[in-house]
Amino acid sequence: METSKTSSTVVVVDIGEHLFKVEKHSLLTDANASITSETFRVGGHDWAIQYYPNGDASIVDGLFMSMYINLMSTIESEVTASFSLCLQDRASQEMVEKNKRSFTKTFLPPKNPKGWGYNQFMSKDALAASGCLEDDCLSIKCTVEISQLMAEEDDDDDHNSSITLPPSNLSADARNILESGLKADLTVKIGKSSRSFNANACVLRARSPVFREKLRDSMSMIESKKRSICIDDIDAKVFEVLLHYIYNDCLPGFMEDTTEEATRMARDLLVAAHGYGIQRLRVMCESRLSQSLDVHTVSSTLDLAEQYECQQLKESCLKYMAKDGQRLRAIKKTEGFKQLIKNHPLIVGDILDRVSDKLNRQAATTLAPAP
Repeated sequence: METSKTSSTVVVVDIGEHLFKVEKHSLLTDANASITSETFRVGGHDWAIQYYPNGDASIVDGLFMSMYINLMSTIESEVTASFSLCLQDRASQEMVEKNKRSFTKTFLPPKNPKGWGYNQFMSKDALAASGCLEDDCLSIKCTVEISQLMAEEDDDDDHNSSITLPPSNLSADARNILESGLKADLTVKIGKSSRSFNANACVLRARSPVFREKLRDSMSMIESKKRSICIDDIDAKVFEVLLHYIYNDCLPGFMEDTTEEATRMARDLLVAAHGYGIQRLRVMCESRLSQSLDVHTVSSTLDLAEQYECQQLKESCLKYMAKDGQRLRAIKKTEGFKQLIKNHPLIVGDILDRVSDKLNRQAATTLAPAP
């Protein structure tokens, strides 16, 4: 009797990064100078960055630098990859990425360009002004993401398990602890507000280094039956959402809506997450705020990002501002922009840098095969 087999297809994504440091950059003055990184392996294939500090053969005036990502290994079937190339500002503590370019290409055997990239990746004047040549060293970051289709077959293997695991219920159980008040050993009173919240001291200590410090004597506090603390640096509604996240590891449903209430809460919650050292929650608030930018709110959001050192949110705001000239002119007329410049005068330079990068990208949008 024949054994029937069924097949299914799954997508496996392999992601890798490579940092290519070009030292003694100022010595690369030859018109045809080219330097190639060490090979790095992603998705079972070898890749390398090829860099032309004065442009490749297509650049006749030497005013631009060229950059490509090359496939170094032989392939027997098509390979689809998504790439990003950018420079790292080594002078900044956060290693800010600049002039980031992204594209997706499919490599087909046997006839295919060995690589793809940009013959006008960035002007040399923009590079000199970017701050990326710290100590005469240029850091180039490349990210490669490979998508592969892999077939799976079911056969008559006695050990081929078909048991389906249920999803994790850890967050649901934690939520039940909060909602039921099970073993609650702590009451948190909010400043002058009449509201208070029951909680578990061990959970708060595990989730927040600030609560860990506040409750470091929690055992003696419980033994003496002094089971409450008072905090006055947060609004009761914000603390309620903060407590929801601590127990559920997610935001409440209303914050998924694109409403003013959700946006205001995201701003206040970001400040609270910063104050209580809950990094993931802070980034979730950054993401929520980045999705609700408009002409009237982007300046105040950028002000917030600067104040609390939210680099990803800052990048989103700058990108939004530099989208087009008409938008930026409208933003400059708002009271929020005037307040932003008053609070953070140096932010003007960041905005101008982003506009300059935008103009450079518009002048070099053509993706080209590697020479």
